[in-house]
Amino acid sequence: MNTNLLIQGIEDAFNPKKIVNELLTMTVKDYILLFTLTGVQIFAYFLSGAFDLMSNLSLIVGIFTIVNLILVNRGRLTNYAWGTVATIFWLIVAVHSHLFGDMFSQTYYLLMQFVGAYAWQKSLNKTDTKEVAPRKITVKMTLISIIGFAIIYALVLLTSAHLNGQQIVLDATLLPLAIIGQMLMTFGYRSQWIVWFLIDIINVVIWYNNYLTQGHTAFGMFILQILMLINACYGAYLWFAKPSEETYSKASKAQEPLL
Repeated sequence: MNTNLLIQGIEDAFNPKKIVNELLTMTVKDYILLFTLTGVQIFAYFLSGAFDLMSNLSLIVGIFTIVNLILVNRGRLTNYAWGTVATIFWLIVAVHSHLFGDMFSQTYYLLMQFVGAYAWQKSLNKTDTKEVAPRKITVKMTLISIIGFAIIYALVLLTSAHLNGQQIVLDATLLPLAIIGQMLMTFGYRSQWIVWFLIDIINVVIWYNNYLTQGHTAFGMFILQILMLINACYGAYLWFAKPSEETYSKASKAQEPLL
């Protein structure tokens, strides 16, 4: 790993000026989605009528996660700054809810924010653009991902059962899917959105069950999962519609002078 590139990626991702600039240079569609999703999240917070610690944490997680996702949609590097904050608070929520699979997932997400900043900075330097270009996954990578999912799922399921976790059959899917999804996202593969779509569906079920057992304190997190599912559809559309990194590479070679 290039240390200088890692430092550059982290500095740019957490640079206040760059954070503001990338927020102010989104498209109208992005702003509509951003304000709609955050508006629904805030409305759900007040609708729940529960202003306890769990509800307050859920609101913070919701707002930071939504901004993070909108920036991911566009391939903006500063998504990692928002993602870091969202992940820290989500980890606290997962601990409070005894969701061990989610705890493992959020811990992994937190570590990968910095790896992601490095990988995206490398991609940005390669394509000389302001947004990361998507890459296409290979058949070999797909098979490795499926095998890896099965192995990690079995390990997390056994661990969660031993620790008396909640909703372990569903919860145990989160870590292996998180590992696959975050790895694909980190290295700019558009197939990440298929994984995020699966994670969001599972989380909708998990947090709906939590809402039934925990009451209004879990309502905000339940709504967030629905919003993330909606965003996954939009994000997938953007990433599959954008020119791939391979396209940029071919175009760059075509422009090279013949000697």
